[in-house]
Amino acid sequence: MTLIQSFPEGNGDGLERRVGTRSIQLARWWKQEVVMGHADIVFIICYFITGLVDSSAFNAWSCFAIMQTGNTIFLGLGASNQPEGNPYGWLKSLITVCFFLTGSFIFSQLSRRIGLRQRRVLSISFFVQGICILISAALIQAKIVPHPSSTREASTLGGRLFLELIPLFLLAFQGGGQMAASRGMGFNELPTTVLTSVYYDLSSDPKLAAWPSQNVKRNRRIGGVIALLIGAIAGGWIFKSKDGLAIILWIAAGIKLTISVSWCFWKGEKDEKNNLN
Repeated sequence: MTLIQSFPEGNGDGLERRVGTRSIQLARWWKQEVVMGHADIVFIICYFITGLVDSSAFNAWSCFAIMQTGNTIFLGLGASNQPEGNPYGWLKSLITVCFFLTGSFIFSQLSRRIGLRQRRVLSISFFVQGICILISAALIQAKIVPHPSSTREASTLGGRLFLELIPLFLLAFQGGGQMAASRGMGFNELPTTVLTSVYYDLSSDPKLAAWPSQNVKRNRRIGGVIALLIGAIAGGWIFKSKDGLAIILWIAAGIKLTISVSWCFWKGEKDEKNNLN
């Protein structure tokens, strides 16, 4: 006896329609713009990362990785062969500034073309930033880039200096992406890579003494200053431990990748702008 099993007609078509609908919904969700609420916390955390990374970068290489004002000064000092004992310091500063500019250009241009506040833009941007820091941490942990304790003499002689450029340009590049994200989200009061303008904006704020609920931008600026200071303090203490520089970069990479994942679950705006093109 032959058993013939029958299936409802159109079952395959229904499955295809369901899969297709889910794909469309996923694409719309991925292109959805995230809401602004509480997003400022992310960029205050970025200030902490800046303090953490730049305090250790300056200790290790006498150069900032993310904040570029100091690097521009160091670049200018190089014209008169200063500071003494660090003849190639200007090169580190030049490379860092150039790659910060490159990162800022690439991240900002792509964000504008795709969508400044889209979930996919923010998530991928912070993922790339995290990977840049992750690679830097791995290079230092593996001793491919010499540990700072053995770098000072080599930097003076110009021997191993050029290996230091690898993590420096990666860190600077991702710093440009970090600032592009904060500007793209509209948090101009939280540039995440500089404090001079923030200090001015704080001191000149006509509502400086207002209640917290009445001056949100002032609150964000104060949060950024405190976060960077805490990051610098933490970076200084961790740097003194064995493999301190690598540990600092592992922590920073972990935070960036966590932020990348968090954008995937961030509440999105539901409006007609999120339809597929």
